[in-house]
Amino acid sequence: MERRKFVKGAVVTAAAALVAGKVEKSWAKGHKGQKKLSRLTNRKKPSMLEKKHVPLIKAPSQVKKGEWFNIEVKVGFMVEHPSTPEHFINEIKLLLDGHETIELENEAGGNTSPNGYFRIRLNKTCRLEAIAECNLHGAWIGEPVTVKVI
Repeated sequence: MERRKFVKGAVVTAAAALVAGKVEKSWAKGHKGQKKLSRLTNRKKPSMLEKKHVPLIKAPSQVKKGEWFNIEVKVGFMVEHPSTPEHFINEIKLLLDGHETIELENEAGGNTSPNGYFRIRLNKTCRLEAIAECNLHGAWIGEPVTVKVI
């Protein structure tokens, strides 16, 4: 009986690890089959598409270990995304040290803010990244932000 429980637990653990590996690999090549995540190519001279789609993380530079704090992901680091019924942000993901942590889905299509708000806590210094997916222009990843834990 104990052996059966052990084998069952090992199979479940292996399956979870396999699924997690597939999630990380899918983000490496791009969200939802996209070949790559779009990025800011020139911070000094961004295109209008970049200005409206690259997410910007607003977070404190340092926090106390284990204390809750707020993060805002503003979609459109220079110009807020237009958010109309035809052109909207349908998903925002927050990554901690490259691993997806939390996701917001927008099914209202242009009736909600293109920005995301998260409340998290950290036990160690982490690199935060945000991915925003536009229904017309694909997935965009912003520049990483490091939050130091003291």
